[in-house]
Amino acid sequence: MSTEAWSAAIGIDKNLIRLGWLMQGMAALAVALCGVALNAPLAVSVGLGGVAAWVLVRWGRHRPAVWSDCGHLSLAAGRGRWQAIDGSFFEGSLTWLWTGQALVGLVLVDDTGRQKAYWLTSARMGAIAWWQLQQWLRVADTKVLPR
Repeated sequence: MSTEAWSAAIGIDKNLIRLGWLMQGMAALAVALCGVALNAPLAVSVGLGGVAAWVLVRWGRHRPAVWSDCGHLSLAAGRGRWQAIDGSFFEGSLTWLWTGQALVGLVLVDDTGRQKAYWLTSARMGAIAWWQLQQWLRVADTKVLPR
């Protein structure tokens, strides 16, 4: 493993997808309870809950790549490159959202300003690649990494 770059194949982590569902479900419940908190009529609360449920179902059909995209990720010197399973590429500057022992979050921003975020876990890439990522993060410029 090079200390200047890191790369691995990224798959699906069912627990990460469940976490996404849980977060969306809590958001839907919060929106539904807004009508109750505002002393709105029951129909408004039910309507808000229906809209929130519709958003949850729509999210389930079109899961964001941040949770479930599969492909190959390469990171080096503040830049990242993503090759999706369909062969498409996305390359850009690298920004860290979170670096922890169980979860790493990052965003790639291309030259036009488009962003792609990814949450990485051991289950998405395998134990060896996860260990290599953790070691690479220690060797990388840790002053710019959030903890």
